[in-house]
Amino acid sequence: MTVTTASHLSRPRLWTLLGAAAVAVAGAVGALVWLFGSDAAVVRPPQPVSHVDTATRACLLTSTDMDPGVVSTWAAMREAAGGGASGVVVQRYHLPGKAVGAAYVNTLVQLRCSTIVSTGGAARSAVAAALAAGQQKGVRFVVVSDRPVPGATRLGARSVSARALAGLIGRRERP
Repeated sequence: MTVTTASHLSRPRLWTLLGAAAVAVAGAVGALVWLFGSDAAVVRPPQPVSHVDTATRACLLTSTDMDPGVVSTWAAMREAAGGGASGVVVQRYHLPGKAVGAAYVNTLVQLRCSTIVSTGGAARSAVAAALAAGQQKGVRFVVVSDRPVPGATRLGARSVSARALAGLIGRRERP
C-alpha cells in the first residue's frame, strides 16, 4: 500500500493552488452577497415613530374655571387636526390656578406650539399678559372670547368650528 503525500507538490505550486482556492471562495461569497445582499444605494432611512416634533402644533389653553366654550373648542380643534392626517397635532393644557399666566404661555411657546388657542377668563388674561410683554415670533394667538386681545385673533364662542380653527391654525411659520 502506498501512501500519497503532498510532498509531490512543489512549494510555489502549493501557494498557487491555495491562492486559486481563496479567489474561488471570495468569488463565491461575492456572488452570494450580490444575489442576496442589499444595495447600498437603496438604503432608506427608517420611518419616523412619531411626527409630533415636525408637525404643526396647536395648543388649547383653558382656564381652571369651567368656561362653556372649552368643550366645543377642543372638539373643533381635534376635528380640524383630522386625527393627525393633516399634519397638525393638537394638545390641551389647563392653566393652573397659581401659575403666572405670561410665564405659562411662554412655556407653551417653548414647547413649540405654533398656534395657541385660549378659552376662559384666566387663559385670556394670560395670553394678554404674554403679548403685552412682547410678541412671540412665529406664534399665532387665538382667543375664544367676546372681548378682543391686542395681538391675538378673536373668535366668538358661537363662531368656533373646525373650519374656522383650521384656517387659523394653518401651517407652522417657524424654521
